[in-house]
Amino acid sequence: MSYLLLNGADVNILSVGGDSVLTSTCFDQANHLEAIRLLLSWGAEHIIKGELITKERKLALRQEMSSNGHVEIANIISSELGGRRCEIVSAPKTRDDLVGKTCVAEEYVEISDHYRVTMEFTNEVLRLGANKLKRRDRTPQDPGYYVECKNNRLIRRDFKSNEECRTFVASLGSDEEESSEVDPGAEAKAEQAAADLLSELGLGDLEGPSSSSALKMEKEPAASGKKKKRGGKKKRR
Repeated sequence: MSYLLLNGADVNILSVGGDSVLTSTCFDQANHLEAIRLLLSWGAEHIIKGELITKERKLALRQEMSSNGHVEIANIISSELGGRRCEIVSAPKTRDDLVGKTCVAEEYVEISDHYRVTMEFTNEVLRLGANKLKRRDRTPQDPGYYVECKNNRLIRRDFKSNEECRTFVASLGSDEEESSEVDPGAEAKAEQAAADLLSELGLGDLEGPSSSSALKMEKEPAASGKKKKRGGKKKRR
């Protein structure tokens, strides 16, 4: 899934019914905890029938998840930053080095309004107040890691910092620009990546005419020219 998102798949692409990938995955009876965490870190939103989910509906969704035994998923989706990739905007006085660094909010502790976070690149686990964090969704330009396909195998590339990762991604972009200033198939590739993302999760087709209708081939009219008769006078014997 990361490979598709890195290649332009829209994390909030809608199914035919108008639900986002995140919402459809939550309603699935299977426990897609890791997929949900991944989608949240890339900025996925809860969308139902083309509209962002309300707080009331979100609470009902949490209760439904809990009743189905998916307590951890319910905890993640109920909080504002649960599962999200975040940037630390303020830190304890003894940890000024954390400011500007990124982490993933793993769990929300409601009683103290804190998040248990895991730092990117070091995997250090901390507890930080909600007011010390802000969302910093992954993007193809700022993913925090990279996945490439070599010999039909997906290989994850990790880095020591976001700066190193962004430099690597930027170098790939400059190589593509040198080979071709304009990629006429970029939009088609992004749409195909989005379709593959839905297919990977078993969520059906994309919404919209570009994905739900097949291309029609126009038939050229048949040539209307008359056949030439084999002329010539009969030879006299």
